[in-house]
Amino acid sequence: MEILLAPNSGFCFGVRAAINKGEKLIEEGKGPIATLGPLIHNPQEVARLKDLGITSYDDLDAIGEKNVLIRTHGVAPSVYQEIEQHGHNYFDCTCPKVKKVQQIAQKHAEDGYQVLILGDCNHPEVMAIVGWTNNTAIVFKELDELKRLSLDGKKVCLVSQTTEKIERFNSAVAYLEGLELDELAVHNTICAATRDRQSDASTLAKQVDLMIVIGGYNSANTCKLVSICKDTGVATKHVESAKDLEDSWFSGINKIGLTAGASTPDWIIREVIDKMEELTMEQGLEQGYGTLEPLNLYDIVTGTVVKINSDEVMVDVGGKSEGVIPIKELSFQKDPDVEDIVKVGDEIQVMVIKMENNEGHMVLSKKRADQEKAMDELQEKFENGDVIEAKVVSDVKGGVIVDIGARGFVPASHLDTKYVDDIKSFVGNTYRFKIIEFDPNPENRKIILSRRVLLEEEEKEAREQLWDKIEEGQVLKGRVQRIANFGAFVDLGGVDGLLHISEMGWGRVKQPTDVVNVGDEIEVYVLSADREKGKISLSLKKLIENPWDNAEEKFPVGSVLKGKVVRIAPFGAFVSLADGVDGLVHISQISWEHVDKVEDALSIGQEVDVKVLEVDGDRKRISLSIKDLKERPAVEKPAAPAKPKRQSKPKSDIPEVNEELSNDAFAQLADLIENN
Repeated sequence: MEILLAPNSGFCFGVRAAINKGEKLIEEGKGPIATLGPLIHNPQEVARLKDLGITSYDDLDAIGEKNVLIRTHGVAPSVYQEIEQHGHNYFDCTCPKVKKVQQIAQKHAEDGYQVLILGDCNHPEVMAIVGWTNNTAIVFKELDELKRLSLDGKKVCLVSQTTEKIERFNSAVAYLEGLELDELAVHNTICAATRDRQSDASTLAKQVDLMIVIGGYNSANTCKLVSICKDTGVATKHVESAKDLEDSWFSGINKIGLTAGASTPDWIIREVIDKMEELTMEQGLEQGYGTLEPLNLYDIVTGTVVKINSDEVMVDVGGKSEGVIPIKELSFQKDPDVEDIVKVGDEIQVMVIKMENNEGHMVLSKKRADQEKAMDELQEKFENGDVIEAKVVSDVKGGVIVDIGARGFVPASHLDTKYVDDIKSFVGNTYRFKIIEFDPNPENRKIILSRRVLLEEEEKEAREQLWDKIEEGQVLKGRVQRIANFGAFVDLGGVDGLLHISEMGWGRVKQPTDVVNVGDEIEVYVLSADREKGKISLSLKKLIENPWDNAEEKFPVGSVLKGKVVRIAPFGAFVSLADGVDGLVHISQISWEHVDKVEDALSIGQEVDVKVLEVDGDRKRISLSIKDLKERPAVEKPAAPAKPKRQSKPKSDIPEVNEELSNDAFAQLADLIENN
């Protein structure tokens, strides 16, 4: 006799996430935890959770715990307010599927639609959805109830309880489409996992002589599974646990089908299977797992590779049919080379991840079995905070995968202390990591690692060491990390110092990139270090000879030099004689001829010859002349004036001139004319 387990059985995603959240809060010391209503519709699991410190209450007033877990069914908006008013902290574990229904119902209610909900008006999920419509939604269970509503001319939105039957939903849609509605918005909100579970149960029920449905007697989704199985005409039994099984049910039965509701934990499913095996063993029943030894979900078994296909590996695990390993379950490496991992004839360990696929084969996983073997060691490393060396084997969305004997995930934000622009650059390299999150549950295996936390620890230690020894006047090596318009930030080994643009050289620096670039390794002089404010000021020019030292010797008075015009002012032009040393050519020293504007005679960048007139090294001033290097033009003699008529006139300082004036007198006259 065979025992066949439906492919989709037991915990759904939402329930598993809620259970895991509650257990994690207890582990983190945030217990005891209260739940408003049972976290799961399974009395055995509720009892187990209570032993852990997670207690269910039907009334907020009865809750004395500080922290409250909101179950997967969700609650109305008013309940969140009440929880806060009672002074509790809450952790929202509303199933994402349920939350989506709430959002759809809320939006359509706000937009003037009459929201209709197919479901049980007394179910907590439905009650919460009604609350999100400001209590305007109408709930109906049967089509007759829907037909009694007056809806013509209205805008109508139809949603469903996530565990409803698709046939009932389709009937409601067909009826509404026949009405004269102003508008009809249909949202099939039946959970896909629920549909798959129900479809699998119906398919399996048609193949067996007896169906066993495991789940709480008050669980809506379990009761629907019972109803679906009975609708096929097969004998169906509903049990909460193994103790509810009766040996008389199995007399004369050849095939037994098994399914479980979304609130049924794996350990109860296993107990029921074990009990069924005991009851059927005496009747000589053949186990339906295809092995000589009974196998359960997530068991690890040794098998022999018998065939390798392009998309799967066939493994003989000792049963009536071979198990299959999908390529993606062979290794956690991206696009693995199958021949490098297994060969025909190899004995390998595999984990059972699905009792039967559509072709009747047990679905196996080598990578999960490998992970399981590494779990104990990894858990110990996680608990001890040990450092792990691992190779990055592939990049995925949001991070990379590392080989730690299991599949480890490193989020991009944990690869470095700085933003990572190219994740692919990490692939193929080996780094040191620390495990920061560890969940050994086979169904929800999660190992998250971080390189950043180690780098932060190293940087913190380096910062402390640097602050302990740094002092003014030191010369240190550093790397340019970042450049701003006012300077550059230099990493000195965990601490950044500022190299201001004014300290990059003795000459005028237009922009920092004229001197340094990101990534440059440079030596810098410590001007000051303030540990309390976390500020360090650095200098490059302190390590360069001051070009003004011994300026009188470098640029002696009377010497002629070449220079370049670097700046023009109304009073003259500055000429660069050397890096950091500019001299001034006053406007009066540009030409022997009168110059109205400096830019009329000189331009920036022009090379000129200059003569040093004066040097003041202390005041960093050098006076230059261009005109002194040019010949002074001769002064033209003025034409002799006409002989004046004899008449009385005031005396003048200008001597009378006649043709016999001496050269000296002419020069004297010319000077007087020029000065006047």
